[in-house]
Formats: sequence, C-alpha cells, structure tokens
Amino acid sequence: MTILIIKIATSILLGFFAGPAAVYVFNHMPTSWLCEYGEDPSLNPKLAKGEKRIKENPWRWVYSVGFICLCLRLSLVEYEDGMLSVYPEVTTATTQLAAAGLIACWILLIIALADLKFMIIPDQFVLLLALSSIGFAPLWRNDAGMRLSVSGAWDHLDGFWQPLLGMVIGGGFMLLCAIAGRLIFKQDAFGFGDVKLCAAMGLVLGINGTVAAVAAAVIISGFVAAAGLATGRYRKSDRKPLGPYLCGCAMAYIFIMMPFA
Repeated sequence: MTILIIKIATSILLGFFAGPAAVYVFNHMPTSWLCEYGEDPSLNPKLAKGEKRIKENPWRWVYSVGFICLCLRLSLVEYEDGMLSVYPEVTTATTQLAAAGLIACWILLIIALADLKFMIIPDQFVLLLALSSIGFAPLWRNDAGMRLSVSGAWDHLDGFWQPLLGMVIGGGFMLLCAIAGRLIFKQDAFGFGDVKLCAAMGLVLGINGTVAAVAAAVIISGFVAAAGLATGRYRKSDRKPLGPYLCGCAMAYIFIMMPFA
C-alpha cells in the first residue's frame, strides 16, 4: 500500500509540474523557433511581443490532469495474457514506461500547439522527441506485443530494428505523400516538418505505433476537412496543420497501447 501511495503521489506531482511547464515553455520559447527559415519574426503578427501564445488558465490545469492520468496509467497498469492488472509495486518496466511516456507526450504537446497556432513544427522539439526515444529502448527487448505481425513477417526483428523501421516507415510515407502531392496537385500537400515529425515519432513508437498513429491522423484529419468543407467552415484553398492530429494520435497510442508491450 505504501508503494501504491508513493506512485500515485509522484504521478500527481509530476503531472502538476508538467502541465504548467508546457504552457510556460510554449509561451516563452524564442520567436525564431516558430518561424520558417529566413522569416523575420517581427513581421509575423501572430508573434507580437507581449502577447501570450496560449492562455495559462485553464490550459495549464487541463494539461496537468492529462499528464497525471498518463503517469498513473503507465506506472500502475500492466497486462498479462491480455488481462489488465494493477501492480502497486515498483517495477522497472512500469517506471521506465511512465518516465519515457511523460517526456515524449510533453514534447508532442508542445509540437502540436506550435503547429496549431503558427503552422510550424519546431525542429528543436522534433530533435528532442527523437532523443526521447532512448527512454523506450529497454521496452523493445520484449516487444512481441507491439510487432506488426503479418504471417510472422516481422517476427525475426529484434528490439534494435523496431524504432529504426518505425522511423523509415513514418518519415518515408510522409515524404512520398509530400512528393506525390507536389507532382499531382502542383502544391505542397504536406510540409517537410510533418516528414521530420513522423520520422521522430517512428523512433518512439516503433512499427505498430507509427502505422497506427499516422493512419489514424490522416483518416481523422480527412474527416474533419471534409466536414469543414461541407459546412462551409473551410475553403479548398485553406491550409490546415496535420501536426496536431499526428501528435494527438501518437499520445493516444502511448496512453492506450504502450502498456501492452
């Protein structure tokens, strides 16, 4: 019982720190990080000095609750033979997963906000996301539950190849889509920031997670765009960010599926 109380208290403490920290970092990161290469931040009205990019209230508390739930989910819940179990004791697997998941989702939240508000995916946070994949490395040693098994096609792959192939699949798919959109529609279907984001996500999520997150993001964003066009909220010429969908689906995968590893 003592261990359980400690884990719950630690999850609450980390969540209440991570939520306000995300809002503070987003509001105070250098304006140059939220601009295209060569763009003058002073010419961008969205980056006017003195304006908060996101309101502290209620968002810092909303994010805090989300991070608390994430930490509790990843640190307390495991699965054995497909059955959900609660483990109050400290185990290496749950502690490692909770720490890695919290860091990755915190970075994904910053990226989603940046793309939603300014249509930019900061390279600095994409790099941090890629580096955060180191925290998931021990999980790939026992990755049978997270393999993309098609008649045993991936069964020979060990943990080392899972994140690397996730990176190739995620980044490669988005790059092909970007090239195809440019050739067919004569305009950018996806930005190169989306390509880099998917590659970094692949390192974190591995094969299954990358396929699931990217596919879900494309489908959901497609439905939202179709609904927007049907209701007149969007025009065909409007450009809408894909990053929030990619980040949201990646976070959902970490929250829902990672404990199955």
